[in-house]
Amino acid sequence: MRPDFRTLTAALALTTTILAPAAPIGAAGGFSDVEADRWYTAPISWMAAEGITTGTEPGCFSPHAAVSRGQIVTFLYRLAHTEGVLPVTDGHPFDDVVRAYQHEPVAWAYSAGITTGTSATTFAPDVDVTRGDFAVLLWRYAGGPQPLTDHPFTDVYRGYQQAAVSWMAENGITTGTSPTTFSAENSMTRAEAATFLYRFVTPTDVAPEAPVESDHCLQWYRDFLVGLGLTADEAACAAPHVADLGRVYLAGVAHDTHTISDPLFEAIADVVNAGCVPPDRYAAVISILW
Repeated sequence: MRPDFRTLTAALALTTTILAPAAPIGAAGGFSDVEADRWYTAPISWMAAEGITTGTEPGCFSPHAAVSRGQIVTFLYRLAHTEGVLPVTDGHPFDDVVRAYQHEPVAWAYSAGITTGTSATTFAPDVDVTRGDFAVLLWRYAGGPQPLTDHPFTDVYRGYQQAAVSWMAENGITTGTSPTTFSAENSMTRAEAATFLYRFVTPTDVAPEAPVESDHCLQWYRDFLVGLGLTADEAACAAPHVADLGRVYLAGVAHDTHTISDPLFEAIADVVNAGCVPPDRYAAVISILW
């Protein structure tokens, strides 16, 4: 009998937690996927030491996974505490913030003028934050200082991002993804978020933001998907989306708000939309995952 993916999702998340690999020699911050010689090593170690992050699961930080709007506001909220700021939280008007741990950070960010949401009643906490929008959030957190020079990037198109990106470049918080590009529309990774926050609080000489590397914390998910019937290539592509599903489910369980149908549907849609499977495999893969 084919395993039911909906039933196995909770087991997948729980088993991943139980079997999380021990941090190897040279790993940083207690995370097995943060090696000691990477461009993001010091930033992630700093975040862990300051209590700004506890990782995505025991032993894993998932540096190359995208960071959501809800997660980045939570990082900023925790950073405010480390800097001795006493956040004011007068509530927020967003009806799509359902995770308990995000309510206070979002309320603080709204009260402080760091975010106005994506509409009058929505914040879109699960949407990936782009590099350009993160620049705006961090700039507002810093008080919105006006830069003295313009940034050199030709791919920052949105007017509201110009001052923020210029400020980041001027202060060495970003070097761009090339001398003339910032990749403002790209989803920001957790490693990039850690690096930008670290540079913000620890001005120093910086190396360019580096290209994406493989995340060996996803190996469990790749093996799991191959066991369900996906090919190795399909599993490698689909693993990050399935990992996100497991984390969403775990977060819901922790706060008694979990339902599996919507995130499962989104994960399957992501797998298909990301081109993880060829068109002639759509039906088979959807059947396997559903």
